[in-house]
Amino acid sequence: MDHIFAFQKYSANDYFVLSILGELPDWLDLTRFDALVFHYSLIAAYDNYISPAGRLRIREFGGFKAAFVQDDYRWIDDTVNAFAYMGIHALFPLAGPEIMSQVYCPEKLPGVRRETVLAGYVPQELVNKSVRPYSARMLDVGYRARKLPAWMGSHTLQKWQIGQNFLRDAQRYGLKVDISWAEEDRIYGDDWIQFLTNCRATLGTESGASICDFSGDIQRNVEAHQKQFPEADFDTLRELYFKSDDCKIMMNVISPRCFEAAALRTLMILYEGKYSGILVPWRHYVPLKRDHSNMEEVLRILRSPEEAEKIVSQAYEEIAKNEKYSYKAMIQLVDRVMKEEWSPSLGLAQNSYSHQEFNWLKEHSPCVPEHVTNALHEQWIYFDARRLPFAAGIKPGPSAVKEVSLSRTVAVKTIAIRWNTDSVNPPEEYRIKGLRKGKNVKRWSIVNPDGRAFQLIQLQSSAIALDTIHVWSPENAKSNSALALIIQGADPYITSRWIKRSISSFISLLGFVWRATPERVRCALRPTIHRIRRVSS
Repeated sequence: MDHIFAFQKYSANDYFVLSILGELPDWLDLTRFDALVFHYSLIAAYDNYISPAGRLRIREFGGFKAAFVQDDYRWIDDTVNAFAYMGIHALFPLAGPEIMSQVYCPEKLPGVRRETVLAGYVPQELVNKSVRPYSARMLDVGYRARKLPAWMGSHTLQKWQIGQNFLRDAQRYGLKVDISWAEEDRIYGDDWIQFLTNCRATLGTESGASICDFSGDIQRNVEAHQKQFPEADFDTLRELYFKSDDCKIMMNVISPRCFEAAALRTLMILYEGKYSGILVPWRHYVPLKRDHSNMEEVLRILRSPEEAEKIVSQAYEEIAKNEKYSYKAMIQLVDRVMKEEWSPSLGLAQNSYSHQEFNWLKEHSPCVPEHVTNALHEQWIYFDARRLPFAAGIKPGPSAVKEVSLSRTVAVKTIAIRWNTDSVNPPEEYRIKGLRKGKNVKRWSIVNPDGRAFQLIQLQSSAIALDTIHVWSPENAKSNSALALIIQGADPYITSRWIKRSISSFISLLGFVWRATPERVRCALRPTIHRIRRVSS
C-alpha cells in the first residue's frame, strides 16, 4: 500500500487510485484523465486481472500510459505482448540496465521508455519510529522466509537455506534465535515490525530469481511433474526442465526487507551479493559466506554491541535516511519520465474528475442500464448524458432538454449530475421533470449556488415511481450540458413481484404433489376441494 499511495502523496500530478479485477467499471470515463499508470499488482496479460474489453479500452485511450512490473521473471512474452497491444509509453520494471533488453525486447516495445526501479523503498514511518537499543533486544537473530517454487531457479533456494544453516549454527554457538521458513509461521503487518525491533540482527539474501521464463513453459512443466510426482526434488526438476536456463539471466535485486531492517536499526547478516549496488559489506551489513565458513567472524560482530551498532548506525544514516531510496524519489522519477516523454499528440483530459466525484463513484459503483439486474434492489444506474437524445415533442427554445428513458418504472429517490465544464461554469439553476407513461408526475427546480460540477440531488424523502426523466439545461446548453446522469433506482413492485413468484412456485409445487398422489387418495379429497372452491368463489 505504501507503493500505491506514494503517488498521491509525493507526485506533482493529481492521482486517482482505482482497485479493479477483470472489467473496468461502467462509469469509468478514461477520456477524463491525462495519463494511466498500471500498478505491478495488475498482471496485464491475465484476463481475470484486466479483461480483454478492458485492455481494448486502454488501447483506445489517447493519453500517456505507464506500467510497473515486479515479477519480471515470469509471463514475460505475454506481458510484453499485452503492453505492446495497450500501447504503453513507459515501463518501470525491476530488471537492471544490464539485462533490460534481454527481458524487454526493444523491437517488441519500440519507443517505450524503460527505467529500472526497486522492489521496495524505505517506509518513512519506520525511519521515524522509536526502537529499542541494540543491547535491550531479546533475540540475537530473527528471520522468516518461505520455500519458493522450484521453477524460479537455484537462486531462490538460499532464502530458506540461510535460515536452515544458521539455525544449525545457532545451536552450536548458543544463540537465542527465532528462525522459520514454514508458511504457518509467517508474520505480517505491525506484528512483523514488532518482531524485527525485538531482534538484534536479521538474516537476508537478494530477492529475485535465476530463471526468466519467457513462455511460461518452465513453470507449466515443473508444476505438471510435481502434480504427478509430489516427492520430486529440486535437482531432478532442474535437470529435466531448466538446467540450461538456470542462472542464464539473473534477476537478483535488493529486498525491501533490507530497507525495513536499516530503518528499524536491526543489524543485517546477509549472504554475499550485489544488492543492486546499494549495500556495502562490513559497512551496511555483515556478509555471511554461502558455506557459513566465516561464522566466527559474524559472531564476533553480533556479540560486540559497539561494532554492531556502528554498522547499524551507518545503514540507518546512509540507507534508511537517504532520500535516494525513498518512495518520494521513485515518484520523482515517474514524474520526470512523464514530462520528458510527453508528446503534444497525446490526448489531454476533458472534464477531469474531482476527488469527491471519483470517490463517490467508486463507493456506489453505478452500472449502465444493460447491466442492471432484473431484481432491481437499490441500484445506481449510470447514463452517459452525451449520448442521450433530446426529448421529443418539446417546442425548441433556448434551453435543451435531455431525456433519460429508464425502460421500466423505477422508484427514484436520488439523482447525481455531472456537468460539462470544459468551457463554462456549471449552471446555478436548472429543472428536472419526472414522467410515468408519458404523463408529468412532478417537477423540481434545482439550485446550484456554489457552481458544483458534480451535484447529488435528493428529490424527496420517499421514492417516486418514474419511467422517464427530463433534465432542462440552462440557456447556454450547447456549451454547458450534462455530462453524466446517475439515478438511484429500485423496482417499486419488487414486493408484489416476489409474492406473485412465491404463489406461482407454491401452486406448481401443489400440482406436482397432486400428480404424485395415488388415485384413491385424490378421489377421497375431491369433494373437499370442490367445497373449498364453492366457498372461496
